[in-house]
Amino acid sequence: MELQGKAALMTGGGTGLGRAISLALARQGMAVAVNYSRSEAEAHATAAELQALGAQALAVQADVRDEARCG
Repeated sequence: MELQGKAALMTGGGTGLGRAISLALARQGMAVAVNYSRSEAEAHATAAELQALGAQALAVQADVRDEARCG
């Protein structure tokens, strides 16, 4: 599947496995929204790292367990 030019919302994207997946997606040319509920500093650091790779990236706070907070 061609990922170049597509976008992903990566829940838990600032730490651990989510961070690793965010980096892999960015290396494939995807824009990545790094979602966090508690790990704000880590999410912003990951977004900055993705941007340094040339990807469009931003950190977004939302508790995806609560549909009302995602709208």
